[in-house]
Amino acid sequence: MDFLKAELARKKALLEEREKKLANGKSYVKRSEIDKYETERYYERCTKRKKMSSDDGKKEDLEEDETDQKEVKPLLEEAEVIKRLRERGEPIRLFGETPSETYQRLRSMEMQEPTGSKSQTDFKSAMEKIDQEYLKAMMMELHGDKVERKELKTLSTIEEMKEICKGISDPDAETDKLFGSVRQFYRWLFDVYEQTGERKYRENEGDLAVKLERAKIKQAETYIRPLFRTLKKKTLDETLLRSFGEIAGALLERNYIGANDVYLRTAIGNAAWPIGVTMVGIHARTGREKLFAHNVAHVLNDEYQRKYLQAIKRLITFAQRHFPTDPSKCVEFNA
Repeated sequence: MDFLKAELARKKALLEEREKKLANGKSYVKRSEIDKYETERYYERCTKRKKMSSDDGKKEDLEEDETDQKEVKPLLEEAEVIKRLRERGEPIRLFGETPSETYQRLRSMEMQEPTGSKSQTDFKSAMEKIDQEYLKAMMMELHGDKVERKELKTLSTIEEMKEICKGISDPDAETDKLFGSVRQFYRWLFDVYEQTGERKYRENEGDLAVKLERAKIKQAETYIRPLFRTLKKKTLDETLLRSFGEIAGALLERNYIGANDVYLRTAIGNAAWPIGVTMVGIHARTGREKLFAHNVAHVLNDEYQRKYLQAIKRLITFAQRHFPTDPSKCVEFNA
């Protein structure tokens, strides 16, 4: 009720104010004068609103400037920021630059050039390195200098490795012992892979197919290095460790189908896809806990994992060619 009284009083005051301004002692007021007065009032109100909105806009701009001036907390670790900048061929730190500003610089680069035009593929880099080595060797031969080549060492046979890595695929094997066995086996297999490629390269240096194969070996060496490092430090995930042990055991037995199956299970996984309704009512669906446990794909977890899993696949393919067995145990025999 008080609100209505206040509103009536306000309206009455407006009318009295209008009559005082328009009448000026006259006993009547023209309709045109009333319209003109209302129009002026309307323009006054619009001007006030514009002024208020412009003031609010200035305040918002000031607030945005203040937020821009505040340091943005980097979402990546400093080591990762440095790595990405080096891949792009950019300086890792400018003079007087804070870690937050370095991260912002990287972020703006990635927004402008997501693929990083300056970065090259690993395979292309390996090919360029081999070409440089080949040209260097040719120049040394032309000048009569002796070309220094890597000495090929004598490696153990596959039968000797069976004895050394006995029990590598045993599911109950001790974890500490397994770290050493897995590292020793893959180190040996990669050395065999590398020396075989080196011998072929020395016999046919100008052959393009041999050069491509050597580039793949160089690329695999880069890819598998983080695996050897994690095995040495004993920081590799136990699930992956035992999977690599199973692959090694199958390769030692020359069961390449078994090794390939374990590789696919490790890389891609065999977890059931949760298609449809998984939670009905208050009770969980039967076997729902088995959807992800121990069946998770590892190939997409991390870039380093993807790379050394790719290197292990190359070692499996090489082992099948280098240590032949029955066609029934081979994947795509003679393909």
